[in-house]
Amino acid sequence: MRRRVLAFASLLCAVFVLAACEKEAPVVAATAKPSSVSDTAGWKKYVTEIVKSYIPAGKNARPYVTFAEGNQDADKTVRQVENTRNFLIRGVAEGTLLVFAAPDSALMASIVEQAFAEPKADKLKGSKVLFIGNATDQERVRAAVTPWGPEFVFHEMQ
Repeated sequence: MRRRVLAFASLLCAVFVLAACEKEAPVVAATAKPSSVSDTAGWKKYVTEIVKSYIPAGKNARPYVTFAEGNQDADKTVRQVENTRNFLIRGVAEGTLLVFAAPDSALMASIVEQAFAEPKADKLKGSKVLFIGNATDQERVRAAVTPWGPEFVFHEMQ
């Protein structure tokens, strides 16, 4: 009888230890993806919910969010590329979360590729890049971002 109780207690302890080691998956956004690319307010709310799910509880967050509106003009896209490039060149504090999202995933992937075009090795070490987009654009963005040294995180729009 003692052996069974001891075995059960050991098993129970092992379960608790393994459960404590398991990484928590980010909570999925409660807000549904807007159906219209021109619903800028809806898209910003959707992206905000996703970003919140990637910020660890009890941590000070330093998100830098680049959001391209649906059907935005070429001048605004050029300014976003320049602003992001300038931000990257100045340097990023460790723990910073850089977020890139847009209703047009291919447009945002293009912005990221252009902004990260001249890699500075380990300039983003200790930070994270979160790309919210379509799976078809994931590898393009990963290839552009990885040489800079951040952790790359992909969240598929659903």
